[in-house]
Amino acid sequence: MPRLLIIVLGLFLYAGLPAASALAQDETGAFTVEVDKARVLRLPRAAATVVIGNPAIADASVHDGRLLFITGKVFGGTNIIALDARGNTILERDLHVSAPKLAAITYHRGNAQYSFTCASNCQPAPSIGDAPEFFDTLSGQQQAKSDQGNSAATPN
Repeated sequence: MPRLLIIVLGLFLYAGLPAASALAQDETGAFTVEVDKARVLRLPRAAATVVIGNPAIADASVHDGRLLFITGKVFGGTNIIALDARGNTILERDLHVSAPKLAAITYHRGNAQYSFTCASNCQPAPSIGDAPEFFDTLSGQQQAKSDQGNSAATPN
């Protein structure tokens, strides 16, 4: 009886492994993430190398070999490639970074652009293409707030 069980389990695993690796190879649809958000991308087996075609558009953080966090940086398209330790392709897909799905407003005054996110109330949200003084001021304030949080969280 145990021998039969081992054979059945072996056949089950043998049948399942090629399907899992083929699944990752055959996923040709684009992976989409919003700007300033992250999504999880699971791989069928461990990756030794992960490459984003244009790292200015998106970033990939490897949590463990099979779990990736993809973060959208700016609008656009690029690709992602994951390779195993032997250099075999695990995944190769187009990667699209889209606009946020929040209620966003872009205000144009002359040639200047100002971006706001409006959930319950409107707040400035610096975005690519905004007027430089608006973008730089808000980005500087966000960085100062982030630095305060980091220094407060650092043990003495």
